[in-house]
This record gives sequence, C-alpha cells and structure tokens, in this order.
Amino acid sequence: MSTFNHYLFDQILVPAVFMFFLISGLFGLGIGIALMVFRQQALRFFAPMNRWVSVRERLEPLETRREIEPFVYRYRRWFSALFVLGGAFSIFMLLMKVDAAAVASLYGATRFSIVGPWIVQSIAAILIIGSALAIAIGVILGFFPQALAHLETRTNRWYSSRQVLKGADDMHMPLDRWFASSPRLAGGMLALAALIVVINSAVVLLGLR
Repeated sequence: MSTFNHYLFDQILVPAVFMFFLISGLFGLGIGIALMVFRQQALRFFAPMNRWVSVRERLEPLETRREIEPFVYRYRRWFSALFVLGGAFSIFMLLMKVDAAAVASLYGATRFSIVGPWIVQSIAAILIIGSALAIAIGVILGFFPQALAHLETRTNRWYSSRQVLKGADDMHMPLDRWFASSPRLAGGMLALAALIVVINSAVVLLGLR
C-alpha cells in the first residue's frame, strides 16, 4: 500500500470514524442521564421527534412508467450510430490504452502483485463485452428495428418496488414504548453502553496522536 493510502487511512479515515463514535456516544450518554434524572421532561422533549415520513409517497413519481421507445425509434439511425461508435471507441481504448499493472498500482498494488492486475483485467473484459453488446444493439436498431421491437416485447417488464417493499413502511415502536414505560432502566442501559463507546473512542483517538 502506498504512503498516500497509509496517510489517508491512518490520519483521516480512522480518526473521523472514531470521532463520530465519540460524539454519538456523548450524545447517547446525555440522553441516558436525562431519562434517568429528568424522565418526564426528556419524554416530552423527544415525543415531537417521533414522526412518520412515508417513503412510498415521496418516491411515487419514480414508480411512474415512462415510455422512451417511440422517441428512440423515431431517431433510431442516430441512436444506432451512437451505440456503434461509442462501443467501438470503448473497445479500442480498453484494448490499446489500458495497462492493468499501471492502473492497479494507482490503488496501492505492488509491481509484482497478481490480484490487482487480474481484477483490472476482469473489469476491462466485462466492459469490452458490454461495449460489444452495445454495438450489436446499435446494428439491430439501425437495420433490423422490427426484430428489436419483437425482442423488447418479451424482455420489457415493469416491476413495482412499492409492491415488493409493501409493509416496510409500517411503523414498529416496541422500543419507544419500552423507553416510555421504563425510562430509568432504559436510560441506565443506554448511558452505560454510550459510556463504553465514549471511553473506547477516546482511548483510540488519544493513541493515534
């Protein structure tokens, strides 16, 4: 792993993660103490924050079917040329300009590494296959539009994520009810867990200095 990657991981990523844990732990510790000492005020403070936001309503416009086939077939010659030229250019660049070892070295792989170049070559092979498929679709769209339309009638299917995720929007509040019925016990457990997180995060952050 390169010196830059070491610096990025040790000096930026790890401290940021544990600083997040430290701040979250302090916040949880404050909530736990508030539930034990000022339970009624704490419950009244958090009651307005329990709001249900319907994801299904917000994402409903994304579920609307939009047909682009008439536009594509109206300008099928242009789209055909775009697919063929784009696919051919992509294949040329991937075969002639991509050095797997050089690309892998950018992400910390050594010159004698085997896994890094293999991953890069595998990704390049997938992209080449996709580009070849784009060329084939462009040729079919430009010269055999009826065959492509017949294929689309079999492959174009619409799946509603709202139906698949039905029930995921239901509110489940047993934890909230338990906090409301036993605020001191819940606050004590929350404060203890948060204190452990705070201590561990502080030890790690002090050790990184």
